[in-house]
Amino acid sequence: MLSKKLTTTLLSLSMTVAAFAEGGDQAQITTVPSPAISTKALEVKITTSDFGSEVYCYTWCEEVNGESKTPTWGWDDVHNAKFKMTGSNGSYSFKIDNIKDFYGLSDAEIEGLTKLGFIAKTSSGRQTIDLIVNVEQGPREAYGGGYGTQASPYILSTKEHLVSFADNSRDWGADVYVKLGADLDGSVLNSPIGTSSTPYQGHFDGAGHTITDVILESSTLGNPIGLFGVLRGGEIKSLGVKEAFIKGINNVGILVGTAESGVIERCFVVGDVIGKSICIGGLVGENINATISDCYAGGTVLNSDDYATGGFVGKNSGTIKNVYATCGIMGKDYVGGVVGANYGVIRNSLALNSEIIGEHEYTARFGGNGNARNQSSSNHSWDLIAKETTEWHPHGDHASAHPAYDLIDFTKFQSFTGWDFTNIWEWKTDGEYPVPLLRNVNNQRNVIPQSFYAVSAVEEIFAADKVSISVGPNPFTDYITVRCSEPLQSVDVYSISGTRAAVVNCNGACEVEVDMSGVSAGLYVLTAISQSGSKSTFKVIKK
Repeated sequence: MLSKKLTTTLLSLSMTVAAFAEGGDQAQITTVPSPAISTKALEVKITTSDFGSEVYCYTWCEEVNGESKTPTWGWDDVHNAKFKMTGSNGSYSFKIDNIKDFYGLSDAEIEGLTKLGFIAKTSSGRQTIDLIVNVEQGPREAYGGGYGTQASPYILSTKEHLVSFADNSRDWGADVYVKLGADLDGSVLNSPIGTSSTPYQGHFDGAGHTITDVILESSTLGNPIGLFGVLRGGEIKSLGVKEAFIKGINNVGILVGTAESGVIERCFVVGDVIGKSICIGGLVGENINATISDCYAGGTVLNSDDYATGGFVGKNSGTIKNVYATCGIMGKDYVGGVVGANYGVIRNSLALNSEIIGEHEYTARFGGNGNARNQSSSNHSWDLIAKETTEWHPHGDHASAHPAYDLIDFTKFQSFTGWDFTNIWEWKTDGEYPVPLLRNVNNQRNVIPQSFYAVSAVEEIFAADKVSISVGPNPFTDYITVRCSEPLQSVDVYSISGTRAAVVNCNGACEVEVDMSGVSAGLYVLTAISQSGSKSTFKVIKK
């Protein structure tokens, strides 16, 4: 049935094998990975004569614990879809997702497997000579279980597993799959997963779990820092990181310092980020060419010394969609609610930040820059995000600004964003406040600022009367803005004791700034009167 097996000649360390035997066409075989690994998926490519398009793979275990193991299928049993090879014109490929399961091996047999045999054949009787590839043993079951394959990912169920994984860069490869088995304590970590020299390239599935108290610091310039330092072609999904504190020089973010490429999806982060140079963001410091979708970031982002500070990502040259940021931000130049400096694509995203402070010109509600390289579309922002200056800079990207009461209306919110509230997002009520959260991800909380809801409640009342009057931010620091859908007559502010703290003659303006820098912190009552005589009273708090 089989041609006589002859000695295989290894042509190179890349596992290219050529063998010759009577009764079969000459052929070469290559494998990915090379050599074959017992615990990883295997793809073989056989190069031979043109066998046409209906080509099948007969395969067997050439050496298991020193002996050949006959497969459960016969010579003619492989003429079906399971064994059919892809390709044409003499180049044919065959993939085995799980070697142990495919050949029906026991634990002892998979551990003793050293060689596999392959023959490309047709149903009409044409075949190649026997092709033998060497097999090396992959990692044994590790961490909380699993072999690091797609079918059997490593399971991280304890903080010890997490530390061990962060210390073992051999498990950061592109063919390694990891999954969280529980919510984990991240305070045990001493360094990021992935560095500039050894980036994270694997598949990390949070499985809806959260890593808490990730505290990482770096004082080295050029050392990206976050839970993942550098992501290159890898995948991070369905993960929460909260109560984080990440401090570094450049390329600093809670989840990833530098995302060179890859995918980040269905993740949230909450915590504090501090940087002293370029590319400081809530979720990611710098996104070079990754795709980030369906995520959000809350907390604070501080960078007083340099360029590109954003509530979600510091600098973006990749693709970002369906995200929102609520972080309070202080930066120097190119400062924005979602992105500090954008030279890539951002769409269907929102800035709902509590406060944005920028020292220089490029400071805006949504993104620090609004030039031609900024590919921003269908994005939105809260119109009363607190700012240190009296006006946003015109060079920034402010997105489409909306009053708060529009953004807490589910129908309007879904219409604005186009987000998937069936499979990915859900509209929930946290206490008395509505908030968009991720489905099937644990330990989320509302990170939208309370001042947003305080303003929205008042705005909604007066919107019903066809006169929209809003105040914000609330609480405020030195200035508070009053906006009205028609011209204003006057604005008065009184302390609780009845002392007048400020008065503004509006002169028919629809928006006025009230200077409260000279009064002490506390509770005040603000009264605004519109041109038509609508009188609105607000309780406001100075911090």
